[in-house]
Amino acid sequence: MSTDSDAAATTVLLRAPAAIAAGAFIVGLITGVFARPLSTLPGSAVTLLLTLIVCLPFLFPTEWYRRYRLLWMWMAAAAAFASVRAVVLAGWFLPYQTMDVWIVKTAVDVFVAGILWLAVSALRRSPIPDS
Repeated sequence: MSTDSDAAATTVLLRAPAAIAAGAFIVGLITGVFARPLSTLPGSAVTLLLTLIVCLPFLFPTEWYRRYRLLWMWMAAAAAFASVRAVVLAGWFLPYQTMDVWIVKTAVDVFVAGILWLAVSALRRSPIPDS
């Protein structure tokens, strides 16, 4: 195996958790739309659209990120947003949750932000192919 293929395999492995998290979030959101009780108001189409716009780039092939640096910047912005969101929600929910529930929610938010940063880091150091 060459060093280029080793680097590509490492990049894919480091990106995989973020892609899985984004894909699971999309599936959960769509499932929630269809599984809601009929008596409730439908979810916001804007929320669904914005979620898809944020999450779908995490599912794009690695080669696209190497070709279009704007996708990498999008992913870095999403990771930064997830980090800020984790901090804000941790502070916001602290007075309203029991400590054990708060710790679990905060740990999950920090974990998700961490796997997004892992994907950003993997793509940042990945080699750009020769054109």
